[in-house]
Amino acid sequence: MIMPQDARQNTTTAPERSVIEAAKEAVPVIDLADLLCGPGQMRRIGERWAARCPLPDHDEKTPSFTVYPGDRGWYCYGCLRGGDVVDLGRLAWGLGRADVAAAEVLMSFGHDIPPRPRPWYARQERQRPMRDKVAEVRTEVLMRRLFRFVFEPMLVGIEDADERAASARRMWAEVLPLAARLVEGRRSTG
Repeated sequence: MIMPQDARQNTTTAPERSVIEAAKEAVPVIDLADLLCGPGQMRRIGERWAARCPLPDHDEKTPSFTVYPGDRGWYCYGCLRGGDVVDLGRLAWGLGRADVAAAEVLMSFGHDIPPRPRPWYARQERQRPMRDKVAEVRTEVLMRRLFRFVFEPMLVGIEDADERAASARRMWAEVLPLAARLVEGRRSTG
């Protein structure tokens, strides 16, 4: 049965913004550049703004860092890098991921970080069993390596075979929590 257009329910929702889009909309490049360069360091030259490059790996004496009006971004003619507000934050703060840099930009200017889209949570739940299995395998591999390279050399000095076996069992039991903690720490950071 075909229903009239106005009788259909609108099943689409407003598109959810990513943290990168939110940062680009909320924070102008000139504001972040002014924060990074320091108060009073940005000089207006025609429509553009110029200053010494705020990136940590570019030390210079003359202004080569340029911010263009509107949403046209920034460019440094000294280090030959440029981009938008997220790129500037990522490079200035040494962050590897654009989404982390965008969140940092938003927080630096007092803006809220938008919530993750609903499909992200569903994907996390779908992928959880695989991530757990990978962590389990990593823990087992790390246990064996720790035992072989750290604990086994300690056992060589024990001459009595029964004492050596008892010490090996005790050490093996202590390896599991250590390996699990190391793998979980790696999982939470990346």
